[in-house]
Amino acid sequence: MAYNADSIQVRDFRTAARTTPGMYIGADGQDATFNCFLEILNNACDEAIMGRGNQITVTVSDNVMTISDAGAGVPRGPNKDTEEVLIEIYTAAHSSGKFDSTNYKRVRGMHGVGSSTVCVCSKNFEVYTKRDGAEWYLQFKDGIPQATKAVAVRKTKETGTTITFEPDKTIFHIPETEAAFDKERIRKELELTSYFIPNVTFIYTTEGSTEKFISKNGLKDFAAAMISKPLHKQYIYANKHFDGDIDIEVFAQWTSGKEKSYVFSNGALNANGGTPIAGMKAAFTRTINDLAKESFDGDMIRKGLVTIINIKHPHPVYQNQVKDKIQNTELRGYTQTVFTEAIKDWATNNRDDLDRIITVLSKEAKADEAAERARNAILSHEKEMASAAKKKIINSDKLREARKLGPDSMLVLVEGNSAGGSLSIGRQKAPDGDKIGILMLRGKAINALANPIEKVLENEEVKLLMQALGITYGQKYNNKKLKYGKIAICSDADFDGSHIGLLVMAILQKLCPEIIQEGRLYWLKAPICKLDNKGKSWYYYTEEEIEHRKEKVGELTFYKGLGQMQKKDLQESLFSPANQHLEQLSPTEEGIETLLSLMGEDVEPRKDYVQNIDFGGFKL
Repeated sequence: MAYNADSIQVRDFRTAARTTPGMYIGADGQDATFNCFLEILNNACDEAIMGRGNQITVTVSDNVMTISDAGAGVPRGPNKDTEEVLIEIYTAAHSSGKFDSTNYKRVRGMHGVGSSTVCVCSKNFEVYTKRDGAEWYLQFKDGIPQATKAVAVRKTKETGTTITFEPDKTIFHIPETEAAFDKERIRKELELTSYFIPNVTFIYTTEGSTEKFISKNGLKDFAAAMISKPLHKQYIYANKHFDGDIDIEVFAQWTSGKEKSYVFSNGALNANGGTPIAGMKAAFTRTINDLAKESFDGDMIRKGLVTIINIKHPHPVYQNQVKDKIQNTELRGYTQTVFTEAIKDWATNNRDDLDRIITVLSKEAKADEAAERARNAILSHEKEMASAAKKKIINSDKLREARKLGPDSMLVLVEGNSAGGSLSIGRQKAPDGDKIGILMLRGKAINALANPIEKVLENEEVKLLMQALGITYGQKYNNKKLKYGKIAICSDADFDGSHIGLLVMAILQKLCPEIIQEGRLYWLKAPICKLDNKGKSWYYYTEEEIEHRKEKVGELTFYKGLGQMQKKDLQESLFSPANQHLEQLSPTEEGIETLLSLMGEDVEPRKDYVQNIDFGGFKL
């Protein structure tokens, strides 16, 4: 098919709007019908803004909406261009009485497109206008007027406009079984709008229920409704007039919640802000840093900050027809000026509040620095673990790997090379000795629960343990990738041995708590002494066992440490099923709390515990 001059078509407004409504109304589905509601509501609000009437009523069912105001009423009758101006207003693009600011100043509806789009995209659209001593009526179906002139209904001294419309669901791609309107969203919008057109009553009726919204104090009422858990009592507030008939009102308060910013222009919410937001950010960054004599990051300063900007402007410039972003360039500087003055005034009169915020920011800055150090440490740790895994390099002086790895294998953690060497020999003839790995820790490991993560990950003993287990901190845990199915702590039966056990548990709780939660952590008890009699040996693991040895007599040998035990003793006491004391450290909420308490910054509880309680009895 040829593409030439005859291929060019020109669509009239009605056809264009019905074919591509998103171009005019900015959305599809219920978002589109909500914008239709806003377009009609804006016209009603403009009447109230101009002081024409103090009540707006919205009635909505699933598919039909009616909006009434007590304004001047929409003009009707002939003018120099048409026999019925009502038809022109609601079917022609860019038809409006607001282009001349003499009649309408600082209003919401401006372009003369919104109500026309609503009309031509509705199955049914009806207008009642009361003015000049009478009420007049005109109906449209699918955007086509059903009469050439408005019809007089009755005489009245009242003024105002009532619009009833039923959006065409097929145009907005709404299923027939789905309601055209989101009623709760409409209710929230009316409540919101009431705050920024003070002393006007908004009445909302749906499904037999009626609500009224009215604000006496405007922005301050809105702030009170929006803000919970403020960090300071006295809020930041100012209202300033600028040349060109521009008013800017601002509010700010820090809270324990998230940062939020609201921009309103001529009573309407600009959901995506615009140039005033840039001015607000600049004001807070510069002014707070000047007052604090610091260089806090702007995002940090605004953490938890709620700001509200209310603008009255005779010629607002919006990004699109739905007016979600105001773009007047002068508003950036104006807003920055108002906020700067407001912040300084607040700081002068509320020094305690300022000091409280500076203290909070200082803590946040330190926390951010710590978080950055932690992020860098984790990245470095991941690279190091990946490199070690790729090269398959493990410190052979510290780790005697099991010959058979997997879920049935066990990694035994001991203190020092002497103990490790002895256990390595002892496992040789033990049942399943080829499934036992020995990891020799150097002295007392770092207390993982009392130190920042970057220090923990830099610790050589921690690195070695993580490599031996095949774990990388910061990556998703997968027990199928564990080199060992069990981890057994085997330390000397004394104060230091118990302390080392707690340190190992703290490392696992900090870096890989799943190992404890899955019951993979064990305590492999070493005997305190041995009784030899006529070629037979008995091993005792607690003082109670020694006291209850009954009539057994013979030679008692007390062990000072694992490194001093003979190969035969290690095999029989630690790796023989008949004598082995392998106790699972099963997880309990109370046990975890105890561990966290013991391994905190306070050393005394830890000392008392390991001195007075048998570590083998510790149950996570």
